[in-house]
Amino acid sequence: MDSHLIYTASDSMKNKVNWIKVTPDSEWFYFGINDEIKKKSLVNAIDNHFAEDTLYVAFTRKKSFQTTKRDIAKTIDNLLGFQDFFIWDTDFKKVMEFNKIGTLRCGQLK
Repeated sequence: MDSHLIYTASDSMKNKVNWIKVTPDSEWFYFGINDEIKKKSLVNAIDNHFAEDTLYVAFTRKKSFQTTKRDIAKTIDNLLGFQDFFIWDTDFKKVMEFNKIGTLRCGQLK
């Protein structure tokens, strides 16, 4: 899928997501920034949340892209802690939102 289409689909779907609470008070989970990033925990969370191998990473109109669960750690490494972005399944039904302050949340369409 084209970068612009990934970004546009993500932008139109993100307001329809039902976010899953990880604690009684919040749906956000801290994964760390800079040298503190818990990459193994991130990869496990992505693997557990998404059933499909193909994923879409959406963050700008011109730089959004398709990747796989196997390559996700390498492909998002330069985004973690620097860019807000979303990872979607190919149906745009399941999502993870990453924040540049080192937090993430998981959700699915309502």
